[in-house]
Amino acid sequence: MAVDADYLHSLVKWDQGIIGSEIFVSDEIYKLEQERIFGRSWLFLAHDSMIPNPHDFFATYMGGDPVLVVRQPDGSVKAFLNVCRHRGMRVCRAEEGNTRSFMCSYHGWTYDTAGKLVGVPNLDDAYDNKLSLEDNGLVQVAQIDSYQGLIFGNFDSTAPPLHEYLGDLKYYIDGWVDHAEGGIEVLPGAIKWTINANWKLAAEQFAGDTYHATTSHLSSLLSFGPGFDAKDGAHVSLREGHGESFLFERHTRFEDDPLGQYNEKKRQIARERVGERADMVANFNAFPNFSGLPGSANFRVWHPKGPNKFEIWSFTIVEKDAPEEAKRAQQISASFTEGAAGVVETDDGENWGMIGGILEQGHQARKMAWNYEMGLGTEEKHPEFPGEYHDSFFGEAGQRGFYRRWLEFMTSDTWPVIPAEECERTADAKHGVTVGTNAGASR
Repeated sequence: MAVDADYLHSLVKWDQGIIGSEIFVSDEIYKLEQERIFGRSWLFLAHDSMIPNPHDFFATYMGGDPVLVVRQPDGSVKAFLNVCRHRGMRVCRAEEGNTRSFMCSYHGWTYDTAGKLVGVPNLDDAYDNKLSLEDNGLVQVAQIDSYQGLIFGNFDSTAPPLHEYLGDLKYYIDGWVDHAEGGIEVLPGAIKWTINANWKLAAEQFAGDTYHATTSHLSSLLSFGPGFDAKDGAHVSLREGHGESFLFERHTRFEDDPLGQYNEKKRQIARERVGERADMVANFNAFPNFSGLPGSANFRVWHPKGPNKFEIWSFTIVEKDAPEEAKRAQQISASFTEGAAGVVETDDGENWGMIGGILEQGHQARKMAWNYEMGLGTEEKHPEFPGEYHDSFFGEAGQRGFYRRWLEFMTSDTWPVIPAEECERTADAKHGVTVGTNAGASR
């Protein structure tokens, strides 16, 4: 079946809370996502602390495309396709490091860290010295920008600036990463693993699915404290497709543990610096595939590898000025709960993998429409928290907002502009909210 706008609208009825399961398994839809979602969105690449020095690099992906993120001598950041211009081989097989050049191991074409082609074996004899080095540099990512040390890239030169794309999510990012006087850093050693399912299952869960926790993670939750119910939190859906959930009060049974003591001290400082939101965001997803668990000092990227396969890259984030023992304890804690074999993460992996298997092998199951009606029509405006606010810890507004924006990207031939009248507030002011136009409005 042709994947056109009418077909996609028949599958994604976000305003009714109905999503067709075909979007999680279709090869044609996945291919279109590579062009219209990952080819246009601002995608997370790295954090400043991961490439602090000139010529530091980090290898990652933008959708299915391998890219290199490189710190330049002047302190700026560039990103390139990790693909040789000669035959399409990777020019760098390392995951990260520091280098002055990248040499393709196939034919030896060599590039400097600014992406310029600087070496070609037998240039005089093989090319009669007529090959243009200037015209055969690495393909550069069109736009690079950062917010609070989080570096993003965009293949689309016509996309709006990053600060517009993030919109009101900046308000919540501030509470997550700008709560420490000395700043934050990402600890070395990302944990990476593969799930045989569609990447959107993970992204939508972090956009607002706290409902699953009381079933899927019940045994884990009870080991940390009492379980949750609807009055324990709230969630917000942002017009840009981002979503997050709040937990009004954190419970722990480890007050006497050194890490627990440090975290409680950290929370007190954070609340003084940026307010109560520093300790309230339980989970979030920045459209399309960058998610975090601030309470677990963890964030991750969902890298698509096919309609029924994605990689999880999980990172631990800590305060730069934290004691080394606290940093180490935080990393161990994050791995224990949210790592590939974590007591919480294995629950999610089992759920996503089983869904993926059903969709891949089944036929009737692919015809099903899934229900996303929870909290439909209960949205309101909150005097403090920007976005579509829902006064319940359980709801699916974040997921509906995610698929609303997904549909806009997928059915638009150009960058999908959000009408200014649909965005009432913006979080441009650091640690605050101002009234006015917002992200995605006409530039």
